[in-house]
Amino acid sequence: MAAPTTVGLTPASSICTSRHTSNVLTGIFVRLLQEHFSDSQNLEFNGENEYADSAETRPAMQLQDYIWTPSNETTKIQIQPVWAYNPQDIQRRPALYVKRNAQRPQRMAINDGMTIAARRTGPLPTDIEVRGEYHSVMVLGSHTIFCAGGTGAEVELLAQEVFDQVAMFAPLLRTDFKFHRVAMQELGEIAILDAEGGNHYVIPVVIAYAYALAWRIKQIAPWLKSLSVEVHPSPDP
Repeated sequence: MAAPTTVGLTPASSICTSRHTSNVLTGIFVRLLQEHFSDSQNLEFNGENEYADSAETRPAMQLQDYIWTPSNETTKIQIQPVWAYNPQDIQRRPALYVKRNAQRPQRMAINDGMTIAARRTGPLPTDIEVRGEYHSVMVLGSHTIFCAGGTGAEVELLAQEVFDQVAMFAPLLRTDFKFHRVAMQELGEIAILDAEGGNHYVIPVVIAYAYALAWRIKQIAPWLKSLSVEVHPSPDP
């Protein structure tokens, strides 16, 4: 007798109840960056170089001082959704702004339908009827992280730090937050940001992802049951 097939189920996650709504997705990337920049030891560009002979040979400009804290008065870098953008903050510190881009569905089957089969085991296996129509589509979307700062070198380092961080932890993000796919899509070009009080620079970093949206249609009453159709003769001319 062939060995039974074992189906592995991933552990339950809070995303199962909150789902992949736009505000939840934005919050995921905001919190990911806030946690990353909360400790200089997390940073790739933190001023440490194991191959440097002395402090003089270490890179002059790094991100070890760009530490995020929950207090707007003490934080050295602003990390928040793009709708919380404040031009005055750009004058005081660099910033990472997270913005959701458009999402679009991708068909997975005819009429977005799924077929589910179930069988009761026992002396006489019998099929189990599962009522309801099951459907699923793949939702493709992306978020852009705008890395803004006062100098070109500053935003180049910030953008590379963000790009490398998400690229390296993409496998864990996919598992923990139930993405079908998550990957870096683009490290954009540097541009001038016209902020109040002077020109600043910005680089967009784009994260692409896909997740499944599944649902079941359970018919409670026949459609059009309450529709009444009556035929009346036309009036005489």
